[in-house]
Amino acid sequence: MVMLTISLLLCAAFALSGAAVLVSVNLLEENTEQTPLGAEEKLMVRRAARRPCPEDYLRFGSRCFLFVETERNWPDAELHCVSLGANLASVHSYADYQHLQAVVANTNSDLPATWIGGYEAVQLDGTKDRQWFWTDGSKFDYHKWNKGEPNNYKGSIESCILMNWADEKGWNDSTCRGNVFPSVCSLRTIFK
Repeated sequence: MVMLTISLLLCAAFALSGAAVLVSVNLLEENTEQTPLGAEEKLMVRRAARRPCPEDYLRFGSRCFLFVETERNWPDAELHCVSLGANLASVHSYADYQHLQAVVANTNSDLPATWIGGYEAVQLDGTKDRQWFWTDGSKFDYHKWNKGEPNNYKGSIESCILMNWADEKGWNDSTCRGNVFPSVCSLRTIFK
């Protein structure tokens, strides 16, 4: 009976919106009185709840990424991503970073400096003890700073992160409003 229910949910995933599938997934996971679901069955149900990437986005793992060529300052770039139901991209591993570079290179092989979603909410003590965050609320658990970065160059307050900076093609802290660059938006595809 459980496999029949899972099969029906998988079929429904293609016909229904993500929200309807999420409700079905939650109801199925809560209804374990008759026959509890195994780990593999729960995984099948979760995969059914994954929504596809919108047009022009590229999938990597459970996220979809979009390179936005229009140059904006960092706050406007984040607002643009939010208007698309996304955020500026967060990076959690070297593989993530390589994928973001591929997303950019897919449109612009020069790998221009590009905004991502890292920002410093509060500078506690100049360049020491800097606290970085991602706009999507995920944990700031990886970085790829260029040598000498982050540095608040020449005493300026540089609270936003650029990728593909200079010859190293790593990260640079930059002023958020004073510069305009393209950006990468990220959209989650798994409902939780």
